[in-house]
Amino acid sequence: MRFLKSPKIAVPTTMQPNLVFISRDLEPGSLFTGALAGRGLDVSGRSLVVLQPLPFESVPVAGWIFFASRNAVHFFFRRLSELDMPLPAVRWAALGDATAVALSEYVAQVDFTGNGDPEETAARFRRLAGGARVLFPAARRSMRSIPELLAGSCTCLHLDVYDNTPVSDPQASDAGILVFTSPMNAECYFGAFPLKKGQHVVAIGRTTAAALEKLGVGAVSIADKPTEPALAEAVLRLRS
Repeated sequence: MRFLKSPKIAVPTTMQPNLVFISRDLEPGSLFTGALAGRGLDVSGRSLVVLQPLPFESVPVAGWIFFASRNAVHFFFRRLSELDMPLPAVRWAALGDATAVALSEYVAQVDFTGNGDPEETAARFRRLAGGARVLFPAARRSMRSIPELLAGSCTCLHLDVYDNTPVSDPQASDAGILVFTSPMNAECYFGAFPLKKGQHVVAIGRTTAAALEKLGVGAVSIADKPTEPALAEAVLRLRS
């Protein structure tokens, strides 16, 4: 677990130390909720980003299709189904385990799975697919971290498959621990509210942690992997 600089603290407030907020709409049976409920913690989950499909009519020719999120996977394949389009004859890649699991719902084999860290994943993928033409279905406002890291070694193409915009009505949380699952979720929350005294912050990865640092939020704990179990472990380390 890594830490950034000291946080900007707001005025004192009433805190709920046993409450954890996560910027994600949690599904029934969420591993995150289950891991924390067993340790006496309540969880409040709400995404601060609205997702909308962006229709596309064709898929650019590529040797690889690389997904950096589960949302990109689902929006891409739903559109293929709407178009009654066959699967492209490509190799399939995922940034991390959770994305690979989502991708495996649609394809017979995931040919490459990274560890969730953009820099380490790009380095591994470069060794496997250097010189390839790679398509990245993603959000219109995605960070494009992997394509930037692969620039010069792969031909990277971007396909907008969904739009992501901040919600118009974020709500402040009195949770003792705030967990952020993307830069946009962090920007939406801290664009409206300061960090409250006594609150701790967890980021799903280094990209989100960097966004939090730019927002003036420090002492950010970073999950070891971008998964719900790893996020729960990061929360529990803060409680120990």
